[in-house]
Amino acid sequence: MANLGRKPLPRLIRLGSDFDKSGISVKPDLRYDLVCDYLKASPSYDAVMRKLANQKSPYPLPKDYKVVAKVVKDFGAIYKMKEADWWDRIGKQLYGISAPLPVVNIVGTLKSTNKQQISNWTGVDSVVAELPLNLTLPQALNQLRKQLSNYQFSTVLPKQTAPTYQLSNSKLRIETLQNGLRALKLYKRGLPLWKIGNDLRLIPAQSFIEKDIDVNDPNLADRKELLSIAASRLIKTAALVAENAARGMFPTNKQHKDAITTPYKRKAGRPYKVKN
Repeated sequence: MANLGRKPLPRLIRLGSDFDKSGISVKPDLRYDLVCDYLKASPSYDAVMRKLANQKSPYPLPKDYKVVAKVVKDFGAIYKMKEADWWDRIGKQLYGISAPLPVVNIVGTLKSTNKQQISNWTGVDSVVAELPLNLTLPQALNQLRKQLSNYQFSTVLPKQTAPTYQLSNSKLRIETLQNGLRALKLYKRGLPLWKIGNDLRLIPAQSFIEKDIDVNDPNLADRKELLSIAASRLIKTAALVAENAARGMFPTNKQHKDAITTPYKRKAGRPYKVKN
């Protein structure tokens, strides 16, 4: 069986918003293109969304119903809009602020031919500094860092400029988030874990083309087991990301006490029936 490389992933749109054009500031990020997909994969979100619409859900209501209900109401009709339209109408309002993003700005340089620079207050309190260009960059930054320690910088954004929701400070890779969504969909269809791992090529060195399987290969069982383990880990991660998204936290796979993850757990020996 020939080893396969990584499976190509769909291109994501780097969503953001420019204050000068829309009156809303959002730093562009690829992860915004995944948030609605993860909400749709959350059992908690589905249960609450259907409850609010007087519909039945295959999932139980989460204990923190009110928390999830707020997210459902805030994020709006994610099932009825294209994601680009959702972002333009709803998403950027949730993740953005109605002010320019605070940025470090170089006003200019002082030299013999330009002996004065004027800096005007823009509504954000700032420090104006002089950095001599005859210092090395490390020397200048070291001195600047020491002097800036005397000023009171914010630890968080002020309430008047804080967005309703913010991306979590997570180390989860974009590739992991994309593969996680695909893994959850294949899992719901009933595919065996090793097939999920193989389809997504989670371990390229162990992946193979199924029609070329040699049933007498002594390493086949070990390869399937490794692929199953990789798929199981990814599904657990993605399920937690989906459940945290339903509570306004994305993307993070931290364990949440009220998360509903049982739909993404199988009992040992359960037969697999693929849904078409």
